[in-house]
Amino acid sequence: MKALILAGGKGKRISLFKPFLVVCGKPLISWVYESVSEIADDIYLGISSSHPLFQIFQNSVFKIFLTRDDGYESDIKYVVENLKPPILIVPVDIAYINSNVLKFLIDKCDTDICNLKGNSEYFGISYWTGLNFENYKDIVIEGGERLYNINTWEDYIKANKECNKR
Repeated sequence: MKALILAGGKGKRISLFKPFLVVCGKPLISWVYESVSEIADDIYLGISSSHPLFQIFQNSVFKIFLTRDDGYESDIKYVVENLKPPILIVPVDIAYINSNVLKFLIDKCDTDICNLKGNSEYFGISYWTGLNFENYKDIVIEGGERLYNINTWEDYIKANKECNKR
């Protein structure tokens, strides 16, 4: 299976260096990469060549998939149409993500597009088995899984406070 880690956001809400923010002693990009690498054979990093972090990632362990930097939805569509389903898409800013959560999404997915949702929030994590944009559903995390989508400094502080509870 293919997976794409989206790491090329504009960084307006928190920082362009969000992939390297540390939560519980681990950079966000490590949380995501480690969980994705347990289930995917091919892992790509989605980033535009104009992004300030492109040069850092270009010479890293990642296979780079250049996004057009047209916005989240447009970039997702471009990625999926070019890399072809099945493909798992995970943003770089998810703390506490693990392969069990991703396997849950994949196992429950019986439509072309499945979006992971928890506590009435979307995480930007999706699994694509086809290209019918009207054939989608939300998969809700059940149980004690707590993920943090780090979009603000408040999210970052909350996620780090969670370290003491785990």
